[in-house]
Amino acid sequence: MLVMNRLLCAVVLVAGCANHAKQSVALYDSGDYAGAARAADEGLAKHPDDDALWQMRVRAALAQGDAAGVAKAYASYRGHRGGDDKELLQDLAVATLGQALASPSVKLQVGAIQAIEAAEIQSLADQVGEHLGANDDRVAATAAIAVLRGFPQAPQVAEDLLKSEDPEARRIVIDGLGRKVGKLAAADLEKAANDPDPRVRGVAIRWLGQIKDADAVALLARRMRDPDESVRAAAASALARIGIGNLEPLGRRALGDHQLAVRLAGVELLVAAKRTDGLTALAESDPDPMVAAQAAIAIERPDLAAKALDRALAAESWTIRAGAANVAVRALGRDRGRELAQRLVADKELGVRLAAARVLAHAGAQAAAAQIFVEALASPDVALQAAAELADQHDPRGVAALDAAVRDLAKAPDQRAAAASAHRGAHLVTPGLVAALADPSGLVRVEAAAALVMLAK
Repeated sequence: MLVMNRLLCAVVLVAGCANHAKQSVALYDSGDYAGAARAADEGLAKHPDDDALWQMRVRAALAQGDAAGVAKAYASYRGHRGGDDKELLQDLAVATLGQALASPSVKLQVGAIQAIEAAEIQSLADQVGEHLGANDDRVAATAAIAVLRGFPQAPQVAEDLLKSEDPEARRIVIDGLGRKVGKLAAADLEKAANDPDPRVRGVAIRWLGQIKDADAVALLARRMRDPDESVRAAAASALARIGIGNLEPLGRRALGDHQLAVRLAGVELLVAAKRTDGLTALAESDPDPMVAAQAAIAIERPDLAAKALDRALAAESWTIRAGAANVAVRALGRDRGRELAQRLVADKELGVRLAAARVLAHAGAQAAAAQIFVEALASPDVALQAAAELADQHDPRGVAALDAAVRDLAKAPDQRAAAASAHRGAHLVTPGLVAALADPSGLVRVEAAAALVMLAK
């Protein structure tokens, strides 16, 4: 079970604590975590507002793997304090990520390195650097990208891993080079656009569009015939972003595709080609109402968008009806988009009602949205999503549901990990999230630490 770094704890606490916490710190530092907890409780009975005692109580419970104790102690501490102790949360999360780096699990190492990179935790940079020579290429690739500018050997490790037999390692490197190196990585991105794995091709093509690589136009045009639909869509979108070449026939080709994502990218190409006449025809008569709606949005014709969305609302497929809600505000404006969403709150499919609720929540009708989110809390498939939406509105029902989900040991570890991650979208720390640092699953602990280290910034 998770044990906090004793030296780190002692340094943090002794530097800022009154004499009240000294006994608890000493017991903790000797490895007597139960004794440290008792000493903290005894001190809090006399000094209930002492931050150092509360911090020790949380740490002692965490060191014992007592998730319920962590949740109870942190909830009480936050109540006395009147808010989160961000320094404590950062400390606990960083220690957890540091321990995950030492785990033999590839998944935990990768997750920890990604969290450390995202939060820019400099104190763990050297430990990340030690993974440049990892036996698993996915770990080495993640580490190389994370410390690309901080370790002289990292760029060469990343370059070597472009030849890895593991496609996920190649994808990690290509995505990282696009994100961190940009135009200077154009040659590597162009080469990766012909990778045997569609995931690698797709991410490389996306970055070629982001950096507007004019030299990649011919390559991207060829990739519009890729056997993978996501690659074809990425190629069309990248060409539209670059904005040069024979865009109109490429757009027509994309619009003739049988996959919606590619056809929608075809609309982007016609926009880039400035062929508004073709877009008007699409908005008026394309058989797919979502393609018609996107065309209407592109040419700023809310009248045509309204007709397309009316067709979408009558579609047999619930995903099309949900899609209509998703684009309603962009297509019609805030007020008319909200009116369309209100028409969908009685839809027979919960997925459609949820899409409508999100529109309502962001268009000023939070009470109506909350009713749908609360209803969705009873549906296992979407309960977590609904809880996060409610929590983001500071609705106590959502906060309670999110807190319960992350510490529900009846759920699988990946479900609890998802609940930990959902706290980030809700911009919320719950006692359950802090308690998840003591979860039996390393996956959950890492996800909780990744969430806390960002939320406590």
